[in-house]
Order: sequence, then structure tokens, then C-alpha cells
Amino acid sequence: MTKLHLLDEGVIYRNPDPGFKAECAFLPNVVPLDGDEVICVYRIGQAFYSTDGTLNVARSTDGGRTWSQEGRVWDVANDDRPYSYSAPHTFRLGDGTLVLNAFRLDYSDLRPQFNPETGGIRKSEKIILFSDDDGRSWTPPRIMDLPLDSEPDTPSSIIELNDGRWWLGLEFWKTWDDTSPLHIKGYSTFSDDRGETWSEAILLESASDSGKMFSHSRYVRMLDGRIAALQWTQKPGTAEDFPAHITISNADASEWSYPAATNLMAQTCWIADLGDGLMAAAYTDREGMNPGINVVLSADKGRTWDVNNQVQVWDAVGQEYLGVDRVPEYPKSHDNIAFGKPNLARLNDGTLIASWWCTQASVTHSRFARLRVE
Repeated sequence: MTKLHLLDEGVIYRNPDPGFKAECAFLPNVVPLDGDEVICVYRIGQAFYSTDGTLNVARSTDGGRTWSQEGRVWDVANDDRPYSYSAPHTFRLGDGTLVLNAFRLDYSDLRPQFNPETGGIRKSEKIILFSDDDGRSWTPPRIMDLPLDSEPDTPSSIIELNDGRWWLGLEFWKTWDDTSPLHIKGYSTFSDDRGETWSEAILLESASDSGKMFSHSRYVRMLDGRIAALQWTQKPGTAEDFPAHITISNADASEWSYPAATNLMAQTCWIADLGDGLMAAAYTDREGMNPGINVVLSADKGRTWDVNNQVQVWDAVGQEYLGVDRVPEYPKSHDNIAFGKPNLARLNDGTLIASWWCTQASVTHSRFARLRVE
């Protein structure tokens, strides 16, 4: 039986002087380059929804064992207004170019990101940056002209298809004044000019499901060029979770399998295709007696997962929340979580590297774990 083995684990970035400055490291997104080189783009800010978010780069030249810090992707001193940046996702194109998509909020408008009364979300600018030197320098951020008036969230990276076009998943939450129950809906959009323009939004069939809400879809390119995601699945308007569902596209992402239930009770997930039907997933578990970040294998293209032999890479017992011992109702449910958003990538030598953010001894930071499959 194929199993996971933990090789090592450690810190990508942690505030070296928490007595001097409030600095948290969130949302690490790891991308393999050539050889043993790996890049990670992550957010630094005083808090998860703080108004001072910046995007930063860490680099490893030894397959993710050790990391060095290279500073900001973009110097916010060059902005003409007080932007806060978040949700970085990076994809390496076939020609080696790195394309980074993220969003930023203009905090000359002091409203929070979420309306505390309705749960609706503020409109943000979706941005794109490029690097042709493996992330050592970046173009200035360019606002993407996305469909649906750029209201939707971008839950994962731009993906280059086999035919050279780009595909981007979108999730439409609630607008600021919308008082209806939360029902996140999935869309997709295409670009055939490297992100200069985007197609009209294409509603995914699952968005019409009145009994299930599919969200936090971390879409990844499979080895054959198709796209797949394990989706956090909930009853709309509630905090009731179903098992994670998996969906897979055809070769040009024009058709998708209807999300199918798995045996994985998970929230945010990130998968890696290992070939021949074998997949790995890093996922967030906030229920039961052993909350944390787990990595697990599936031998049947993601339909069932070997939870009996999964590896817990972050034990969150006693450090699940900030300040209180429970999760409040949406939209405050993100305000006090102390860990989350696992990312998973397959390195060039077949090693898996998982990354996530978490809180230990009151310091929120970004970590990694390397695993071998054998």
C-alpha cells in the first residue's frame, strides 16, 4: 500500500521580534521552480483582515528544507492610496514566467472587508503581476478586468491550459448590501491574451444546486492538463458541513464533472496529482478531537481518501482560535481562526511540500512540511 512519510517540517516565515512589531504571516503559496528551487509568496499584516497587508517572497534552494526572505513583491510606497493586499496565488507558465494573482482593498474607504450586518463583501481590485526571473523581480500590479464587474473572489491561481489559453476560477459571494443567506456560486473565465482581457463568466452547473454550496475551490492543474479541485461543501446559509466534494474538468476546461462527495470531512483543501490515479491532499480539519492540517492520499482519483493513514502536519489542539474557544457566526467566522489555508505542491523529485499558516505562542506564522510518497 502506498503511504505518506513525513520527512521534515519547519518555518517559512515567523516574526523574529514579536516584542517590537505586530507582524503575522498568512496564506503561503508554494510553487516549484527548476531543480531544488522553490518560491513562496505570502501575506504579511498585523491581522488576517488588517489594513496593512503586503505580499512577500521567500525562497528555498534546497527543496524546501530552508528558506530565505527576499522582501516584498511590490513596494506599497509606490501606491497612490492605502491598499491592503491579500490572497496571493502563483502559477508557473510553460515558458517559465511566474504569474501572480491576488486582490487588494482600498482603505481610504475605512469599511471592513465584510459588512458586519449582512455578511456582504466589499468590492476589491483583482490584480496580476509577472516575473520572468523566478520571482526576483516583479512587474507593477495591473488590475484585471474580470467579468461580473470584478465582484467575485479568485480562490486560486490562473491556470495555463494545454492549448495556451488561461483559465481562472471565480466565486461570487454576497455583495455589500445583500441581506439574503450566503450561497457562494462558482464561475469560470478564459483569457487568450495572457490576462489582458477575460471572457464572460461561465456559470458552473453546481452553482445551481440549492441544497449544497461549493466554495474555497483551490483549482490545480493535473499532470495531463485537466483541472481539479476538492471543494468545501456546506448547506447554503448555514455552518453545516458536508464531506468535501471533488470536481474535475475535461482537457480544455469547457466541461466539468458534477461535484461528487468523498469520504473526507474537510474544509479548505489543496490537491496534488501524482499520476496513475494517485492524488494527495492537504486539508483543514476543524472538527472533533484532533483539529489541524492533514495530508492524505487517494488511489482512485480523489473519490475516496485513506484517512486511516493520513499524516497530521499541524496539531491545532489548544491553538485553534484567537482569544475565544469557539467560532462565531458568519461573517465573523474568520476573525478568530488561528490556522488555515493549506497549500500542497509536488516538487521535481516527487517530494510533496505542504504549507499553511498557524498560530503558536501568540505568533501567527507560515510553516511547511515535506513528505515522501512510497
